[in-house]
Amino acid sequence: ISAFQEVKESRQYRQGTRKCCFNYILLDPRIIDNLMDHAEKSTQIEVFRLFVRSVFYIGKGKQSRPYAHLHDAAVLKKSSPKLDKIRDIWNSGRGVVSLHVFNNILAEEAYTREALMIDSIGVKNVTNEKGGEYYGVCKKWDSTEKHGVGVKLLFKSFLTLLNEGMPELHKRDINK
Repeated sequence: ISAFQEVKESRQYRQGTRKCCFNYILLDPRIIDNLMDHAEKSTQIEVFRLFVRSVFYIGKGKQSRPYAHLHDAAVLKKSSPKLDKIRDIWNSGRGVVSLHVFNNILAEEAYTREALMIDSIGVKNVTNEKGGEYYGVCKKWDSTEKHGVGVKLLFKSFLTLLNEGMPELHKRDINK
């Protein structure tokens, strides 16, 4: 999103102007099992839909933020849709796929990208408790434009997954 490339010294930014953030997507590997086989036998749009169905959480992070969710699922007794989903994946013998995308961006851009992707999937289809927050010119976009950009961001994320693979994080991989 090009509007975030130029930092204006005259305005305050949520969490400052350091480009230290990224977005992450937590995926259920049971849904995208054998993704590469599907990619060879199906159309790209069919495989993309499978990817979207596997998304269960979208976030903005820096440093080790995505792993905090996995740590919480491993050590806390509390229940939430996100933590319960992580535990369900682990209990099935699988690990959660944590896909990091859109690295080295401002916090406001990461929040906006998160909102765009959540809104394009629909907050009811992920375990996020709420939709994200929009910043900059994106706040003024109508829902059709937001949806279109959100789908493009998800598609770029899908391509990243195809290129990088999908290593799974099991409960045994988490420091307690």
